[in-house]
Amino acid sequence: MSTKDQNQPEPSSDEQRFIQRALAEVEKAETFQKIKQIVTSIFLMAAALWFAFKPSGPELRIEATIIIFVGLVGATCTTKILYRLNKNTKDILQAISNLR
Repeated sequence: MSTKDQNQPEPSSDEQRFIQRALAEVEKAETFQKIKQIVTSIFLMAAALWFAFKPSGPELRIEATIIIFVGLVGATCTTKILYRLNKNTKDILQAISNLR
């Protein structure tokens, strides 16, 4: 009777280097994404607060508030999707690396 380990061929060093390099790049991208998300969130919150406390004039009405809200929701959704994408890619590469 043979086990799973006996049936699988030994991974090549090229495959291991590729997996390790891809994993390192995903971790770097995840860190960069977190930093970018923090900076963007601070900038967007500052802009939203500035618009909220700015005295209203004839050119700044409800449309500006709606645009700000839609922009914040769009930015939040985009950063969440990118964060999940990077996290899932990293998890998959780590699982592949652990299989080898």
